[in-house]
Amino acid sequence: MRVVLGDARLTLAASPDRYDLVVLDAFSSDAIPVHLLTREAFAGYLSHLTARGVIVLHISNQHMALWRPAAAIGSAEGLVAYGKGPLPTDTVDDELRVPAEVVVFARDVRDLGDLPARPGWTLLKPDSRVAPWTDDYADILGAILDRKLRR
Repeated sequence: MRVVLGDARLTLAASPDRYDLVVLDAFSSDAIPVHLLTREAFAGYLSHLTARGVIVLHISNQHMALWRPAAAIGSAEGLVAYGKGPLPTDTVDDELRVPAEVVVFARDVRDLGDLPARPGWTLLKPDSRVAPWTDDYADILGAILDRKLRR
């Protein structure tokens, strides 16, 4: 296993390697790096992913719900996407811990093994009203409203 730190788009673009697993964990702060959740970014990730590789995206954010943009990106790129959201509130044992929201993407559901059958994982279906984000377009307000309105 090789851990690569830094901006995922820049680091991968400079790499000649292909990976079985790409993990993006940059979304937990108050501001999100929108450029990591665009069609152009995913084209770059996919170009460095092996044929059966998987992308794992940590999308937890206090102010924005990123489920629908993630589903839109997956669909636009021809990927299957499964998400696992927060655990029920009674399983959180203190106020400082926040359950993670995670999405996994693969070209084929078989590449995810038994993950889709495991408890808590849900197939993310795109909402036709939500366009995939690009380097020129990202509906940040929609993501904020989704969080506030719990959509």
